[in-house]
Amino acid sequence: MRLAERMGFRGRLIAAMIALVVLVSLVIGALLMVYLFEDEKSRAGEQLTIGERMAREILERRTDLNLSRLSVVVQDFGFRSAVASGDPATIDSALENHSRRARADFALLVSSAGDLLASTLNHQVPDVWSPLNQPGSPPGSARTFIHIGGQGYEVLNVPVEGPGLRATLVAGFALDQPLADLIARLSGTEVIFRARTNADEAFQVLAATGSREMPMEQELTPAPQARSLLDPARYFSRTINLGGTSASEIEIVLMISREASLQNYYARAKEIALLVSAILVFAILLALIIARYLGKPLLQLADYARAVGDGENPTPPEFRTGGELKRLRNALGDMLVGLREREAQIRYAATHDDVTGLGNRNALMQSVRELFDEQGACTLIGVRLDDLSDVNDTLGLEFGDKVLTGIAERLQTELPDARIIARTGGGEFLALVPPRSPEHVDSLTRRLHGVIESPLQINTTPFSIHAVMVTMELPADAGNTNELRRRLNLIFEQAQEHPEPVTRYQPGQDESHLRELQIISDLHTAITTNGLHMNYQPKLDTRSGRLVQVEALVRWIHPELGFVSPEEFIFLAEQSGQIHDLTAHILERVAADTRAWMEQGIEAGVAINLSAKDLTWPALTDHVAENFADWHPDLKRITLEVTESALMEDPAEALATLDRLKALGVTLSVDDFGTGYSSLSQLRKLPVQELKIDKSFVLKLDTEPQDQLIVKSTIDMAHGLGLKVVAEGIESLQAWQLLQQWGCDLAQGFYLSRPVAGAELAETAKALAARHQELTQRTTEYSQ
Repeated sequence: MRLAERMGFRGRLIAAMIALVVLVSLVIGALLMVYLFEDEKSRAGEQLTIGERMAREILERRTDLNLSRLSVVVQDFGFRSAVASGDPATIDSALENHSRRARADFALLVSSAGDLLASTLNHQVPDVWSPLNQPGSPPGSARTFIHIGGQGYEVLNVPVEGPGLRATLVAGFALDQPLADLIARLSGTEVIFRARTNADEAFQVLAATGSREMPMEQELTPAPQARSLLDPARYFSRTINLGGTSASEIEIVLMISREASLQNYYARAKEIALLVSAILVFAILLALIIARYLGKPLLQLADYARAVGDGENPTPPEFRTGGELKRLRNALGDMLVGLREREAQIRYAATHDDVTGLGNRNALMQSVRELFDEQGACTLIGVRLDDLSDVNDTLGLEFGDKVLTGIAERLQTELPDARIIARTGGGEFLALVPPRSPEHVDSLTRRLHGVIESPLQINTTPFSIHAVMVTMELPADAGNTNELRRRLNLIFEQAQEHPEPVTRYQPGQDESHLRELQIISDLHTAITTNGLHMNYQPKLDTRSGRLVQVEALVRWIHPELGFVSPEEFIFLAEQSGQIHDLTAHILERVAADTRAWMEQGIEAGVAINLSAKDLTWPALTDHVAENFADWHPDLKRITLEVTESALMEDPAEALATLDRLKALGVTLSVDDFGTGYSSLSQLRKLPVQELKIDKSFVLKLDTEPQDQLIVKSTIDMAHGLGLKVVAEGIESLQAWQLLQQWGCDLAQGFYLSRPVAGAELAETAKALAARHQELTQRTTEYSQ
């Protein structure tokens, strides 16, 4: 037996209450400790912020005081006289005395040209005045911070001016221990002056307050933002960047001992721990008391609730006392009643339409399944309102709901013996009625169609709506629900395409639909696995009888369906959106075959048919250019054939695509010319170079004078427009000779050669070369 079962309800109740109290107490304690910790950090941050402001204020006041002293020095007549004398000894003496008077740690005198005149430094004088006199620096006094010989200085620059005199007094004031102690005393922090002469080097401590050991260098590393509060292991710190010259950088680091700052936090944390411990002890005692007095009635209520959940009708437990437990018992009883009502509502909503009150699709399918299980029979009558969406859009959903309600009432009136009448979605209604003879079903549905389309009185206004109706016999026309749904959708689609009042399902109508679905599904696999085959029909020059081009023809031998005509699967590829993949695959296959022919010495162009959907494909030009990039330098040998009907579907987009292809250099041809709807004015605007006369005008060219007139006129017209002419469907020598006489440029047909596989083109070319002599000789004889 598991531990929870051995503990019993009371034990679990006690454990749950104690665990809850422990969890809440620990969370509250943790939150309080985090809050106190953040509060102490925030106080340290505020103290550092005050210290930063104090440090900056002290430096500013110190600077102002030193500038005032230096101003007194440069205004002193004796000092300016000494400088004006030009005597180095006099200048050195005056500079030494007056810099001591100004309390400067060192002083320099620089001429207006930037030359050092005098210095109080005993060692090599650094170039500390150049950064103060850069172009664009403000006139008058200026300051910077520098690092010289292990000591940091604030350097002030004051001009010395007089008649015939222009120089600069540069004075340095040390960032020393007294200054650090002053800032530390006023800011309440410890202070460190530090500097570095290169960004890659470590900082060097210049001065520091306090008697403790200096912090490790990594503890003083500033954060990416100088004002951010650092949180190292031992100190809270704030870095103030004083700047400096391009060669050095000086900073002030304000520090507060973390341990000292967090003493209050530790004390409060102990108090919180004691408080949490006391709460836990109290909670344990309270849990024991509650479990003792509430255990039994709660167990009774639990059994009552379990019975309610199981769908039973239990008797409520009796309690001697009232209060919350009695209210809980009564609430469970009310919940039982509410659950039953809601279950009834859910069952009703699951099987009924909320607008008409009829059954819904679930109810209909359930009734159909019962019918199949009973091995019964019935007639299914379907009604679909075509204009319902327009009614909802124009007159509003409320008006549309009234139309649906009116139709539902008419169906119920006209079909009183129906097994079920259901609204299965939108404006679609289905009814199962007892089986009848075909004549009776036809009479019933036609009468019902007239009733449905007769005007409805909606808001005192007559309103009529168009509807299509279908019928099916069950189980003869569908033996299961899947067949029913598929064939019902199919017959509705057929009914909407054919304007008849009632459309009856004919057995076998969905086989073609299933075939189309299989072709669409398997076409993708055929494309990706090279399941399609390419054949090529030769095109001959009518003047010389020489092979100059072949037309690429795609073929598909389906593993189950056998030969699938190109017209069928190309149409389905257009409908399913796979036409672009198919076209790209054909371009790739044709390009590979043409390269193989070149290696065999066959110099023949290739013609490729394009779909109407290809003319709206932005990537078509790129695919043509990529596949035939290294095939032949002259892309005019590639002919892309498009039909007149394809050009008329979207003339603007088609014309743009043709312009891009023409710019690429390929030859464009109008295929099946004479069967479309393009006018001569439209043909003149198209960027094509070739017309291909449809084979319907060529097949009987030797026996039909009217076809001869059409073909000859078309050839003359095309040549007048500067276009080449191709004739397809050459079935006899006479047709070939007539085309030669009329000046047709190219011709193809079974008389010349049937389509062959790419690997067989070399043999076909040899056979055509042999026939070339025969055709030329017979043509000559015929022309004589």
